[in-house]
Amino acid sequence: MQKFHSLLNFWKQSWLDVFRNPFLPQDTMAAITVAAVALPLNIALAVASGLPPSAGLLAGAIGGAIAAIFGGAPLQVTGPAAALNIMVLHITKDFGAAGVAASCLIIGLVQLTLCWLAAGRFIRFVPEAVLAGFTTGVGLKLLDNQIPEFLGFHYTVFELAVMFERPDWLHEVSWLAVVCGLFVALLVTTCKPFKRFPAALIGIAIVTAVSVQLNWNLDRVGAIPAALPWPSLPQVSADRWLSLIVATLPLALLAAIESLLSAQAVDRLAQAKKPHHPDLELFGQGLANIGSGLVSGMPVSGVIVRSSVNVQCGARTRLSSLLHGVILLVSILFLNETMALIPLAALAGLLCVIGMRLIEFHTLAHFWQKEKIQAVAFLLTAIGTLTGHLMGGLILGILLASFSHWRAGRMQRDSRPRPQHAKGIRAVIRSPDKNQRRPGHYHPISGQNNWLSQIRERAQLAASAFVHQKASVIGRVVLGENAHIAAESSVRADEGSPFFIGANSNIQDGVVIHALKEKWVNVAGEDWAVFIGEEVSVAHQALIHGPCYIGDHSFIGFQAVVHDSVVGSHCYIGIGAVVVGVEVESGRYVPHGTVVDTQAKADQLPPVTDAHRHFNEDVVDVNKGLVSAYRRHHREQTAGKRPSALTFGQRPLADRF
Repeated sequence: MQKFHSLLNFWKQSWLDVFRNPFLPQDTMAAITVAAVALPLNIALAVASGLPPSAGLLAGAIGGAIAAIFGGAPLQVTGPAAALNIMVLHITKDFGAAGVAASCLIIGLVQLTLCWLAAGRFIRFVPEAVLAGFTTGVGLKLLDNQIPEFLGFHYTVFELAVMFERPDWLHEVSWLAVVCGLFVALLVTTCKPFKRFPAALIGIAIVTAVSVQLNWNLDRVGAIPAALPWPSLPQVSADRWLSLIVATLPLALLAAIESLLSAQAVDRLAQAKKPHHPDLELFGQGLANIGSGLVSGMPVSGVIVRSSVNVQCGARTRLSSLLHGVILLVSILFLNETMALIPLAALAGLLCVIGMRLIEFHTLAHFWQKEKIQAVAFLLTAIGTLTGHLMGGLILGILLASFSHWRAGRMQRDSRPRPQHAKGIRAVIRSPDKNQRRPGHYHPISGQNNWLSQIRERAQLAASAFVHQKASVIGRVVLGENAHIAAESSVRADEGSPFFIGANSNIQDGVVIHALKEKWVNVAGEDWAVFIGEEVSVAHQALIHGPCYIGDHSFIGFQAVVHDSVVGSHCYIGIGAVVVGVEVESGRYVPHGTVVDTQAKADQLPPVTDAHRHFNEDVVDVNKGLVSAYRRHHREQTAGKRPSALTFGQRPLADRF
């Protein structure tokens, strides 16, 4: 009963946010943009699964709207997913379109059961190697299916490889199809930095218009019914239900994992103060799949690409996801004749780009260098996915990856003693850069102070740094240029001291930074209880407890904990992750909710992706702008009251605002 009230309260509160906040224009614009991205993708994924285009459109419209109404991740967009595509294709081949609709009902019931079991919290235990191997297998399979469509003939990739030395096959290539697919692929690829620009929709619209105008002979999407089907149960013979259930169970689990992973990523993108509710999201996804099945749609899940577009276009509430479903529904009724003319090769160009983006060879290379058993787990999962033996690949991958973690933990207990440093020194960071960028306003002290003198110490702030009046900064804290300390954060160098926060770093609302007494990291010859490098983001409610070193350009996620550790540069610590007593190499990713408390676990962390790096860059840019805006706002408010409120110098903090 308590769990039910928790779900109900979260759902009720998120809908109250819709009506309390005047974000209708932002949500509407975000919904239009997301629908423009989703429309071609839904058609393409349905066609690639062997289903009519209407199956993808109805799944995105009906399933997307239901998940938006009942789900636990308000900004998440739901629809057909590339990661599910291969398994849906197998069900289509074995059971037909009616079987796929029936599988939606099974997936929905499984996800409702997972919600009832409160299974959302277990998502973080799926090994990273298995997830990366699975997405790589899906990407390779997608390319295998779509390259022949892209070339305009019906040879498989294997057949193409066999006859590659004989150029006769070039005579069978439809060069008009290649032009269509290549144009869409190039447009989507080159426009990747412009996330709000619906490159896929624009590219496919141009190709469709030109090909129709010039009367090109191409395979096209074909007729799409203009009417919405009346909800009905799919017809599957009684003796085939058991086989269908067995074939669908892995897909149900995969759809649940995909949705929850995407929801976590959306929280990170939106910098959500309130994270999603995983069990409520499973409930919403379950209803969405049941709704999709009743209208002859295809399985759906939360999808990260469309969700990220939603966030980046300014969506603020679940209303944007709901409107996206409504727009797709209207498109079915009024644009069906236009959509029927889309060349299949144009959709193949789009899917080839998606397939390439799913492949993670760099992660495989990382595992091969660090822990070959993890690399084998990656390969087994990828091969199982590629060859249609998904369950076997997943089970073997999970077993091997789990064995690798167990083995690494055991080896860690027996070996690798921590390097010995002088008493109280956690780590020695030797980098000439640290000397070169020492701020001019920093004045080192000699000897050690008692706690009273440490409390009396004044913060040393660069002229362009900003500390919010509701933040607390105590003791010897050195802030670099444009450093930002947000409201309700506590930077307390009273027990352990001093602290360093580098240029352009941001400490967001609710962050606590504290340190143990007489414990330091030695950076370029100087001892610091906490040293945070340049352009570092410490997100809402994170805890940094010294002795700690955080390298340049790293991101510390919401409610993450870093204690007695060294985190290298360009690292990404996920939401709610815990890093204790370890040294994390530069460029490593700590997945959300992961506990890294042994060096063996730290050594097996996967590399960060470009998305991680770009995300921190965006956060740093935003906070640099906020520093400037806050300073200007503060000057306007205090004009005539104080000569210069933000030339902090050595005045007490209480006198600065």
